[in-house]
Amino acid sequence: MDVDDIPLGVDFSKYIDEKVGKCEVLLAVVGRDWLSTSDDAGNRRLDLPSDYVRIEIESALKRNIPVIPLLVRRASMPGAEDLPESIREFSKRNGMPVRPDPDFRTDCDRLIEGLERDRTGTRPIVSNRNKTVEIKPKPKPKILTMAVAGIAVIGALFGVYLWYSGSRGPAPTIVEFQANPNSIEHGADATLRWVTRNARKVVILPDIGTVSASGSKVISPTESTIYTLAARGSDSGTVKQRLSIQVNSQPAATIPQSRLTVAESTIKLGESTTLSWRTKDASEIEIQPGIGSVEASGSVKISPRRNTSYTLTAKSPAGTATSTTLVKVERTTIQARPTIITRPAIRMSQ
Repeated sequence: MDVDDIPLGVDFSKYIDEKVGKCEVLLAVVGRDWLSTSDDAGNRRLDLPSDYVRIEIESALKRNIPVIPLLVRRASMPGAEDLPESIREFSKRNGMPVRPDPDFRTDCDRLIEGLERDRTGTRPIVSNRNKTVEIKPKPKPKILTMAVAGIAVIGALFGVYLWYSGSRGPAPTIVEFQANPNSIEHGADATLRWVTRNARKVVILPDIGTVSASGSKVISPTESTIYTLAARGSDSGTVKQRLSIQVNSQPAATIPQSRLTVAESTIKLGESTTLSWRTKDASEIEIQPGIGSVEASGSVKISPRRNTSYTLTAKSPAGTATSTTLVKVERTTIQARPTIITRPAIRMSQ
């Protein structure tokens, strides 16, 4: 059925269903890309309920109309697991391969003879089509004449299809599709790289869309994602390749670093000095004694009254780091002055 002949404004799915319902047999031409052919968004066409081929096969199967798979271009029969639920019975239908010249006419004759064979399994009404066969004159029902004519038209159209499919360009291939790295921390970047051959259109899903035939792109996924590269060729065949990028939901915890220094490690009582510190990868930071919680880095003046050991403690989920420094305090000793004893003068009498 030519979808271009569907009248404008009608429900195409109902129209196709009605037309298939009037058929006595449905020929389904299956090529090598029959299962993988996709639309412009990269979705497999057979998975779409609106796909014409799927609607035709569904309609024939539900009416128990004979459906004959014709395998061209060395295609294989699809397995039930490869098909949507509604047409899985198609995988059980007996079909036949149809080869290009010089075997094309032989295969078409086999097809026509098989179609002309009645449903009781008797010999075909017309056989050995290239030989002269004596058949007693017998009026042929009009419906049989129309059927044979229809089969001839199908054969002609089928030959055009084989010629066209054989003349199309080479199938697309995906040479490379990778991510570097393929495991990142939350908020980090990764780079997608791809190389294709014989591709007319290349799409990367999700969220990226149409891209050049070969290239790279920096991405920042917020969750673990499977990316699909679909390369479509000039023969409408599509190949796909998938890769996964793992995103760690929480940053990896690391053991913190800490450093505590003092400007002058020895001071006199009443004098002051400066404590300085620096930390890394810490969620909790404090200096004891007497200072408490502090920022990741900074400095503070101190005036201890005695020798004091200060400790910087930096904590994270991965562990704890400490740094210690000692400040010595010298006490000034007041020396007593010597006592001078003055004796009164003694006068000598004469």
